[in-house]
Amino acid sequence: MSWAAGRQMQYIFGLLLFLGLVALIIAWPSITKKPTCTDGKQNGGERGVDCGGVCQKICNADVSEPVILWKRAFPVTGNVYNLVAFVENRNKDAGIESVSYEFRIYDTKNILIGRRSGRTFIPPNQQFAIFESRFDSGQSEVKSVTFDFTSPFVWLKKAPTLQTLPIKVEDVILSGDQSSPSIKATVSNESIYDLPEFDVVAIVYDVNHNAINASRTHKDALLSNGKTLLLFTWPNPFTDISASKDILVQINPFTVSF
Repeated sequence: MSWAAGRQMQYIFGLLLFLGLVALIIAWPSITKKPTCTDGKQNGGERGVDCGGVCQKICNADVSEPVILWKRAFPVTGNVYNLVAFVENRNKDAGIESVSYEFRIYDTKNILIGRRSGRTFIPPNQQFAIFESRFDSGQSEVKSVTFDFTSPFVWLKKAPTLQTLPIKVEDVILSGDQSSPSIKATVSNESIYDLPEFDVVAIVYDVNHNAINASRTHKDALLSNGKTLLLFTWPNPFTDISASKDILVQINPFTVSF
């Protein structure tokens, strides 16, 4: 090899070495970057892409989907109905911050006459009611409803802390006036925490524990060691004799810091 050719090889080698060092410097932050729960990769002990392990998000394969126990349309007055889906989340330490849903309402000829959609949270390890108020069926009589969740489930780690707090529903009285029934009750917060706004749903059952009607009320907040009165009313008689009732205090666990 001539001196000129050797010199040229040295230049080429030096250039390649320089380019390699530049590429290494550029790539080094990516090479040494620690895995995160938002990097779009399964790494760092994750059970799936950005889920499981130390991540707040839980992989769908590790949880059970919520169970829809029943869904009904309850008459209010005339052709106005309240729509209710009763759902159970059997996952002890997993909940959903927000998921969309849809009711579909059918008449006596099984013709679709309307839809109601919205969003709800799913609390951990709990039965809860999804309530859509005052659906007007127009001139049609409602025969049945369907209910479905319509967006992907994003499960997050969430302990059922609210269920361990002394939040009590007491002094429940179902009026004896069947022509215009009502329920009175008191909810008390005996915990050390102030509660944010929440809904309370009352469900009335017949002797066979079939739901015959439901109502909902909203409370803006409930301070520690506070009480508030609950009142549920129905303008018309129930379609069957009431035998029992549930009063469900529904607090979004993702709005509290405990």
